[in-house]
Amino acid sequence: MKLSGQIIFFIKACAVFSVISFIFSVLPWGFSLTGFIFSGDLSIIGNPLESSSTSIEHVIGHILFGMFAGAISLSLRYVFLSGALSLLVDADHILQFLDVEMISRMAHSIPFAIIVAVIMLYVFGKKDYRLAAISFSAIISHIAFDIWFGGQIYPGSFAEFPLFSPFTTEVFQFQGLDWLYLEILAIVIVGIIAVLNHKISRKNQIEKTRKNGS
Repeated sequence: MKLSGQIIFFIKACAVFSVISFIFSVLPWGFSLTGFIFSGDLSIIGNPLESSSTSIEHVIGHILFGMFAGAISLSLRYVFLSGALSLLVDADHILQFLDVEMISRMAHSIPFAIIVAVIMLYVFGKKDYRLAAISFSAIISHIAFDIWFGGQIYPGSFAEFPLFSPFTTEVFQFQGLDWLYLEILAIVIVGIIAVLNHKISRKNQIEKTRKNGS
C-alpha cells in the first residue's frame, strides 16, 4: 500500500474508533433520559484537564503503551495505529468538557474491547485480524497505563474501572504490578494474531504459487 493509502487508512481507523468510543460512552446518558437504566450511576465528572490528571505525560504514556503492544504485530502501520487507538479510548473526555452526566470510563471495559474489535474488522475487511487484535489490545494497554500512571502520582492507590460495562457499572480495583500483567496480555493477544496471520498469509502464498505453476 502506498504512503498516501497508509495515511488515509490511519486517519479513517482513528476516526471510526473514536466515534465508537464516544457513542459507547454516551449510551448511558441517552438511556437515562428515559429513566430506563443507569440513571442512579450518572454524575458530572468535570473538565478532564482538572479531574482526570490529563497532561502531556498522560498522552505520551498512552501512545507508548499502545505502541509496545502493537510492536509485535510485525507491521509499522499497526505499531503507530495501536498507539493512537490506545489514546483515543479517552474520546469520552469530550463529554466531560460538556459537563453532562455520565459514567466514568465506560469504554474501559472488556465488552467494549470486543465490540470495537468486531466493528473495526467489519468496517475495514473481515480478514484484517491484526487490526481487530490491536483494537482490542488498545483498551487493555490503555487501562494498563492508567494503573501505572495513577500509581506514580498517588503511590499505593487503586485504579478503578467498570470492566464489564454496560452490563454492570460495578468497578474493579487494580494496583501495584497489575499494569504489567495487563500490558503483557495486550502484547500476547497481538502476538498470537500476528503469528496466525503470518501462517495464513504464507499458506495462501504457497497455494497461489502452486496454482500459477500448474
